[in-house]
Amino acid sequence: MQLRIANSIIIVLLFCVSLAYSQISTNPQSTNRPLIIAGVTVEGNRIVDESTIIVISGIRVGDELNPRSDFIQQAIKNIWQRKQFSDIQILVDKITSLGVFLRIVVKENPRFSYLQVEGNDKIGYEKLKTEIGKIRGDIIAFSDTYDIKNTLKKLYEKEGLLFAKIKVDTVTTDTAGYVKLLVTIKEGDEYKVRTVSFTGNKLVDATDLRGAMEDNKPKPWWKIWKTSKFDKNTLHTTDVPAILKYYKSNGFLDADTTKVTYTIDTTANAVDILIDVIEGNKYYLRNITFDGSTIYPNEFLVRHLDVEKGKAVDEIRIEKNLMGNEEQSDIRSLYLDNGYLQANISYDLRKVAKDSVDLVAQIFERDRFTIRRVDIVGNSKTQDRVVRRELYTRPGDFFNRAAIIRSIKGLGVANYFNPEKLRPDVKPVGQNTVDLVYQVEERSTDVLNASVGYAGTYGLTGSVGVTFNNFDISDPLRGGAGQVFSFQYDFGAANSLQTFSLSFSEPWLFGKPTSVGFNVFDTRYFLGINGRRTGLQTNLGRRLRFPDDYFRADWSFLGQHTIQYSNTAAGDSSFYEFALTQTISRTSFDNLIFPSSGSRFRWQSSASLGFLGIGQADYWKNELQFEFVNPLLEVEGFNRLVMYLNTELGYVARLTTDNSHVLPSLQLYAMGGNGLAGINVIPLRGYPDRVLGGYGNTNRLIFKQTAELRFALSMNPMPIYLSAWAEAGNAWTNFREADIFSLKRSAGIGMRILLNPIGLLGFDYGYGFDTDPSTKLTSGWQFHFQFGR
Repeated sequence: MQLRIANSIIIVLLFCVSLAYSQISTNPQSTNRPLIIAGVTVEGNRIVDESTIIVISGIRVGDELNPRSDFIQQAIKNIWQRKQFSDIQILVDKITSLGVFLRIVVKENPRFSYLQVEGNDKIGYEKLKTEIGKIRGDIIAFSDTYDIKNTLKKLYEKEGLLFAKIKVDTVTTDTAGYVKLLVTIKEGDEYKVRTVSFTGNKLVDATDLRGAMEDNKPKPWWKIWKTSKFDKNTLHTTDVPAILKYYKSNGFLDADTTKVTYTIDTTANAVDILIDVIEGNKYYLRNITFDGSTIYPNEFLVRHLDVEKGKAVDEIRIEKNLMGNEEQSDIRSLYLDNGYLQANISYDLRKVAKDSVDLVAQIFERDRFTIRRVDIVGNSKTQDRVVRRELYTRPGDFFNRAAIIRSIKGLGVANYFNPEKLRPDVKPVGQNTVDLVYQVEERSTDVLNASVGYAGTYGLTGSVGVTFNNFDISDPLRGGAGQVFSFQYDFGAANSLQTFSLSFSEPWLFGKPTSVGFNVFDTRYFLGINGRRTGLQTNLGRRLRFPDDYFRADWSFLGQHTIQYSNTAAGDSSFYEFALTQTISRTSFDNLIFPSSGSRFRWQSSASLGFLGIGQADYWKNELQFEFVNPLLEVEGFNRLVMYLNTELGYVARLTTDNSHVLPSLQLYAMGGNGLAGINVIPLRGYPDRVLGGYGNTNRLIFKQTAELRFALSMNPMPIYLSAWAEAGNAWTNFREADIFSLKRSAGIGMRILLNPIGLLGFDYGYGFDTDPSTKLTSGWQFHFQFGR
């Protein structure tokens, strides 16, 4: 309407200009001068500045006005395209000997003030506001209400509310030029997918096709985390492609869908989906050929592709193993890890018979790139040398994507930086050179440890202390050298446990991956076994290169004096303990707080030196642990949902039969609870503290398994994750009594929050399915709390 009015005004304007132009031309005193624009004014504007409108129009004082051109019409279009006005007119204000004076008359579109929603129940106000995407001061054009209505309609359809009725109005407010958006909603009922049927599927079962679908399908009763709500958008954008992907994974290269229909049952609030498919022939892989490779022989590439000739062709697997798979074992990764940054691969499945295809892959290697510079940005505290020692990329090396990924994992494990902000940037700087920039964001790693836990019959246990995880002994106030300095005081209820410890470690000695450290401690314990131990432990470790550089070896030497208190006539006893410990471990976790991928293996063997006549302690202790983390769900580039698996095995034996030597009680195991109720206690949630096996520290053998589903709500600035877990384990006083099939089982839920600089806050609520040996009853529900540990 506005454009039609504007066109009529243009005709009138041009008539006036033409009349004026003819009068000037026929005037005897006229010298046939052209008609000049002598002035421009603006009327009707409230917010937009007058000079801005004139500039946008393109009209300039002094320009010649030719009635035969589209000059005025173009000026109106220029202003209209800004979408700030609902009506635009350009009028002749007056004509004088100086020229034509024009007047631009506009009517501004209203501005957005606030949103009012009525009738929404299933979708919250904030989500609707985000979907609309308007903030105060935004222009509300004539078409915006229509667009907003369609946007919200699609949102409700996605939520399964197919018949939601939405009305969008603008209502004037007290502020001139501003309106509120009034959205009135009648949501209607949510519709569920009742059935999914197929026609045309002669060789593939409908159950398999339904299983390939991701969203719109009936939900089994036991999948409580799934929904079967109908969403026609994802039906076409997600489920149909998933069906075709399944076909192509099973040799049906020509498969397609011809029609997708759905029937709505308003009585049952249900939707029945019917998908027509054309399967085509099933193809088998005959030959594989690679062209263009000058680095790797054809036979090597065929083996690396990992598809079998003579089997049904799996195009999805072929594409992944050529271009990029989750394990990064694809053929393109071979080139990316060997300097060929711009390497690319194209492939063709050539049909050579009615049921056979040949795979022909063309490799474009291009130039081999080297690294010119490696820069680090954002490390305001951590020293460059500390960051660089975690990097596997060096200037002068060939570009290696696997080395970059490994470097990011190393920086994450170091725990100095926000893992969600660790991003490498590859910048080409020449024909075959690149610069690498590692962008990091410092995070607080120092911990003021105020640890509190509830340990059943032992009441509150905990510790206070301070740990500097990025310490610098040469500059203690600034830090950033990656050293660890810690002072700790552990305590138990009613003075059942008191420990003072002071420790220091240097993870890189003289710039090499060799770690050294010490720990001085004094412990007093009254846990049924009463005593005191005072000593020193020194540590030496080295990162290994074989079998790979995830492995490391650590050694420690322990010297301590132990006094065991006794109320008997025999009185107190004391002995000296000297022991050597060797630990072989492999850690490939990407983060130590919330690992989202990788594994950890640890074998630790400790032997006292009493059998050599050094001290009176006698034991040989071996522990084995396997931990695995498998990512299940990635959100915004980070694995939020993971499965954690853990297996632990420990055994203590004696090296001699000399009765003058002592097997220290604190080298034996206790099991049960949250692991805070004493020394060498193995946690097993769902049971009271220290009750499994022989009570207290009397067990020589332990075995435990854990399966835990973890979901990270946040990683920065405060890591938070939820868990659902199941555990099984037990402890035995000797090897002959051990029965790996008589494990105590439990399951439950939990939460962990890392509060810097306080430490870890967590709780677990678990159910023990088996007998509590202390009560001879089913353990039942147990609550476990910890703070700082």
